[in-house]
Amino acid sequence: MRLSRTCSLLACAFLSMAAVSASASGGDGYQTNRFASEFQPANAALFASGNLGVLPSSYWRVYHYLAYQAARGRPLTKEQVAALGLHTWHVGHSSEWAGVDPEKNSADAWLAARAPYAAQTALPATLEIDASADTADSESYLNCHSDAFRQAGVTMAARARLGAGGKPDAWFKSWLQGQDAVFSNCAEPPHAFGEPVPKRVVKLPPPLPASAPDWLKDDHAYQTAAANFYARNFDLARTQFQAIARQPKSPWQALAPYLAARTLIRKAMLDYPLREKQPAARERVEALAQARQELDALAKTSGPARHMVTLVEARLNPAERLAALARALDKEAFGPDTPRMLHDYLVLMDKVMESQPNSALAAREPMTAWIASMQAGLGSGAIDALRKSWLKQGDPLWLAPLLGMARAGELTAAERKAATAVPATHPLYQTLQYHLARLALAEQQAERADKDIDRLLSAYGKQMSVATTNRFLALKMASAGSVDEFLKAALRRPDPIERGEAIDAAPARADASETDADFGIAMSRHLPMTELKVLLKHPLLPPAWKPQLQETMLTRALIFNDEETALGLLDAVAKSRKSTAHLYERYRKAASGTERKLAGALILVNTPELQPSVVDKDDQPRYWGCAGTDGQPQVAPHVVMPAPRFLGAQRTAQAAKEQAVLLGLPLRSEFLAPALLEWARTKPVDEEAPKALHFLVASTRMECPYGTAVPEEKQLRARYSREAYEVTHKLYPTSKWTKATKYYY
Repeated sequence: MRLSRTCSLLACAFLSMAAVSASASGGDGYQTNRFASEFQPANAALFASGNLGVLPSSYWRVYHYLAYQAARGRPLTKEQVAALGLHTWHVGHSSEWAGVDPEKNSADAWLAARAPYAAQTALPATLEIDASADTADSESYLNCHSDAFRQAGVTMAARARLGAGGKPDAWFKSWLQGQDAVFSNCAEPPHAFGEPVPKRVVKLPPPLPASAPDWLKDDHAYQTAAANFYARNFDLARTQFQAIARQPKSPWQALAPYLAARTLIRKAMLDYPLREKQPAARERVEALAQARQELDALAKTSGPARHMVTLVEARLNPAERLAALARALDKEAFGPDTPRMLHDYLVLMDKVMESQPNSALAAREPMTAWIASMQAGLGSGAIDALRKSWLKQGDPLWLAPLLGMARAGELTAAERKAATAVPATHPLYQTLQYHLARLALAEQQAERADKDIDRLLSAYGKQMSVATTNRFLALKMASAGSVDEFLKAALRRPDPIERGEAIDAAPARADASETDADFGIAMSRHLPMTELKVLLKHPLLPPAWKPQLQETMLTRALIFNDEETALGLLDAVAKSRKSTAHLYERYRKAASGTERKLAGALILVNTPELQPSVVDKDDQPRYWGCAGTDGQPQVAPHVVMPAPRFLGAQRTAQAAKEQAVLLGLPLRSEFLAPALLEWARTKPVDEEAPKALHFLVASTRMECPYGTAVPEEKQLRARYSREAYEVTHKLYPTSKWTKATKYYY
């Protein structure tokens, strides 16, 4: 029955009305990279001990905290990491972070304990209790906490023994009815989704007769205050708790002042919520200030009150509280309060970064400034501030964010020398070496980068995590001096994070056999057709890539009218396409030139899955049915790499020329329509004509022509769609394909 006394700071007592955004803590909504997790290491304990590997800016913030401690010479032990209870970006389970844990905060345990007493007192055996409620902004929060259900269970057992013979009696039944009424106020009133929540009507414990025992009257007063609290009658609940505090004989007298202060906090949070970019309401500030004053008076003898004071401080002065937590976490030894402090630090860091993203970079506290700088990432523009504020200390710690931010030509000679001089025993050594190699590639020093990468993989490869090895191999693909080295670097092992393997676990298989997305990007963007032919025949090409590469090359060959290349790929691509195999044979038999170009168009319009695999300068894929990249899935965060070194200037330039043509292509339907319509209007005795126009019309409905302000019905593809429909119905009225073409765009 008791209100929550030990809620985790900022999560429970703060109501935690919504989960904190993941992106603020390192990333949210990204496609997971199976080969090098963008968000967390495979083994947190080994990572926290100092085996950091390459530390990406996208790691969740809690792992940057662990890295900071290790880099400062204060690595955490396995037991300390276990005490943090890490779960993704949270300290503690994710549901606890949001304030609602269906297992820990549900009423199930209470209802199970209540059932036998209900049977003995002829009360309903089962009840529906929803512990969560909604704010005015339709965000969920935990109204009735787990402590309330636990305390109710303890009290229930004690009150049941007060009857004759230590058994429940009629007075106990009244108590249980009162407690049922209290918990019936936990949930919102029933209402349809999207409709306003009806005004709450408090459900109070049934009135007691004058003959009721004193213990029941005391409990009834407490139950009444609790019911009003859960029903959001905060002013009345506060008055009632204050009255209980003046009753020296009440078993709730000591707790009541704390709960009276809690009503002020709950009132401030729910009745005066913060609005984006608006100052806090005066009433909110006053309520929190009064709560802090009352909690301060209780803090000497009450642990929950001491914790709640920090909660109120965080709401009143979030920046000051964040700074205080940063100093404590940075200077104090790991102790029992560390998990709670780190939890609160991360919550406040999220809030501050969300509202004032640059304030953390300018923080006076080294830990906050370092974490914010690490997460700023490549080209963030914060490099000058980092140099002015922290680099002058000469600590290798600050070289990691510096190199992570730096682009080609931005490091000074002194900074590069300092980074190179960091010993291999330093936890950030591999991170610094990674960025030195990355910058060498960006500065067209690929041969030097290649030697450094080979040295690192040879000397430390056995100790590297799978993710770190894969990150260096991604650089190696760009520095490779031969196609053999390029293909060897493309082969990867999946990051064991999802399987829970140790960071230095033995490989699941003898050899890596999969490839990350960067291989497809490099192949599609940087290799010209001549080099793709070499790749297709190479024994190191992963077998899974061969069919896709064949389709890409054939599509490009048909677009470029490269008949020789197309003829060499016909059989391989047609092998799995029985329904259109005759079109590939038609291409083979067609006369060179216009007739073969038309045959290629028939293949493409009948096979929309054939794509030229185009990638733009930002490594974003371009689907040949969309203008621009809008609507396309984002490539997992990665560093845009230059063309592989083995290609040389001539082949790189040829690839760029081919890519420019492919990037300049109109939509697929707009590319194919002129030739197909011109041919179909000659009314050939060929069922492929109405069939091609049918698929042309269909393709215009499946495209996504983003990136233009022209209304869709006025776009060129809409005109072609209508023309194809009209030609089909006018010239081929009896064809089954015409009958299937019931609409145009």
